[in-house]
Amino acid sequence: MDTIEHEVNRQVLLYGVQRQIMCQHTGKILDVRTAVMVTIKTPAQTVVDVMDPGHYDTIADAVAKVCEAKGYTLEVVDGRQL
Repeated sequence: MDTIEHEVNRQVLLYGVQRQIMCQHTGKILDVRTAVMVTIKTPAQTVVDVMDPGHYDTIADAVAKVCEAKGYTLEVVDGRQL
């Protein structure tokens, strides 16, 4: 990942964490250093969710399989990798 893409991803994740504050799935306070932003693009809509890394780790494989099977675009920005 180049420097510009890295910084853009970090800023987008920061915005998502500031906007949501808490994980809707676990109730935990989000931390930009560990939060995960998942974007799923379908022909009809785009869905974005920012979540606790523990929750993401439990659903990551299932979400990827569903997106692949349905032909949806999946984008993941993981704060642990930034």
